Amino acid sequence: MPKDWIALIGPEVEENLSLRYLAAALETGGIPCRIIAFNTWADITAVLEKILKADPEPLMVGLSLSFQWRAKDFLALAVALRERGYEGHITAGGHFGTFACTEILRDFPEIDSICLHEAEETIVRLADSLRCGTPADTISGLAHRDASGRMRPSGLPRPPDVSTLAWPDRRGTPASCLGHRIAPIISSRGCYAKCEFCCIAEWHEQTLPGKRYRLRPVTDVADEMAWLHHNRGIDVFIFHDDNFFLPTRTKSLDRIHALSTELGKRNVGRFATVVKARPDDIDEEVFTFMTARLGLTRLYLGVETDSKQGLMTLRRGVTSDQNHAALALLRRLGIYVCFNMLIFDPDSTVEDLETNLEFIDRHGECPLNFGRVELYAGTPLLRRMLASARCSGDYLGWDYHLGDPVMQAVFEIAMRCFYDRNFAHGSIANRLMGTRFDVEVCRYFHPGIYRDEWLEAAICASRTLARDSVAGLREIVRFALTDASREERHIFEAGLRQRLRRANTRLQDVAAQLEAVVQRAVGARCLHTCPAPEPIAMSL
Repeated sequence: MPKDWIALIGPEVEENLSLRYLAAALETGGIPCRIIAFNTWADITAVLEKILKADPEPLMVGLSLSFQWRAKDFLALAVALRERGYEGHITAGGHFGTFACTEILRDFPEIDSICLHEAEETIVRLADSLRCGTPADTISGLAHRDASGRMRPSGLPRPPDVSTLAWPDRRGTPASCLGHRIAPIISSRGCYAKCEFCCIAEWHEQTLPGKRYRLRPVTDVADEMAWLHHNRGIDVFIFHDDNFFLPTRTKSLDRIHALSTELGKRNVGRFATVVKARPDDIDEEVFTFMTARLGLTRLYLGVETDSKQGLMTLRRGVTSDQNHAALALLRRLGIYVCFNMLIFDPDSTVEDLETNLEFIDRHGECPLNFGRVELYAGTPLLRRMLASARCSGDYLGWDYHLGDPVMQAVFEIAMRCFYDRNFAHGSIANRLMGTRFDVEVCRYFHPGIYRDEWLEAAICASRTLARDSVAGLREIVRFALTDASREERHIFEAGLRQRLRRANTRLQDVAAQLEAVVQRAVGARCLHTCPAPEPIAMSL
């Protein structure tokens, strides 16, 4: 590596845009850098070797502290680096790093500084100060210690002009689906909503009060998409905007039309998009237009909850009627939708849970997952829970008990019984989202070989999983309402886990078979052969 290079460390399951924007800023500033993937704790030895065995070692190591649940891994990495003799500067950043900067610098002397908020300018100025040996005191957006060891936060950084940012670094081979190359991209930063449990709105509110949502110019987005399409062969664009759509129908239509027009001017051929939306964004004209002009192939819908109480607790700003209407319209339009349900929250009751289970059962053709509302740093929900003394743990991982004791028991049993299905590596709940995507990509790009029975099989698998999960959760509720002993609880959980795992295995087999059939059909078309139709054995 060149002298004075910077190591940026974070999850890279797909291209990590937060790290890649920083890498682009550093490279544009003449500062070489390397992105090092730290996807799971199992990667720590490899990460340490890439830093400590480099010649020369990096001038600075930057740690991504965006995801609170991974914070302990990254802080342990900083400790391990120091224990093994690394003497360079260690900085960190991201949502969690920003909100917890005081505590991190107090408790972890291994960390020298925290880059606050959007750090493209901050990290370049920090790297320059380290190269030149000049003080970092004047760098805005940097929390660090003074000579006496006290934490000194500088002023908040000025948010970067999103129209002038260097496009994210695209080193490495892109991911692909059925031979179609994929790239993540953003057309905005922030979110105009203000949900109680989400740190994103609060993060942007700190630097831009009342203006938490900024759009990139359409021409800049189109330029980047055209470059990716023509130079890297990208034809699937996954928009990581927290919300791709604008607060009004007219503005959404205008932006879709403008982006489509600009892409046409740049000779971008057939492409597909993946976006996120809120239920109150769903409008027939907008989504018909989005599908026709921007190749919408998958939509992540932010449902979160359908219970009246849950919608109030999370301050979602939508109603149950809007949730149901959104999914009904998207189903009629034939748009692939997936969503997540936060069926456990601090105030949820058994009645609220039943409302959400009815919702899952009704819309189970959509791949989905479910879990608990977590307490993220900086959020109004965390502040409320702290004020009411309902939290346990500390800033590295807050926990809480649900207010309803029966619901707390249901939650504890459910998390143990459903771990393999919902959260483990390769879990069937998440896999079915990918299986359906394979089918939808084939349907969009290869209509001549696509078969309706593939989509029917994918939908059947998702519906089967949803109904089985609903049945399992209702079984847990019935058990939690009994006065069972600890031994009886262990016996119940063991039996339910075993049953769920059998269903998981059957559905994993179906998913594998369906994926293989689609992949073989697309591969055969690429080789100009005509494979015979293959039946999908839905032995559920």
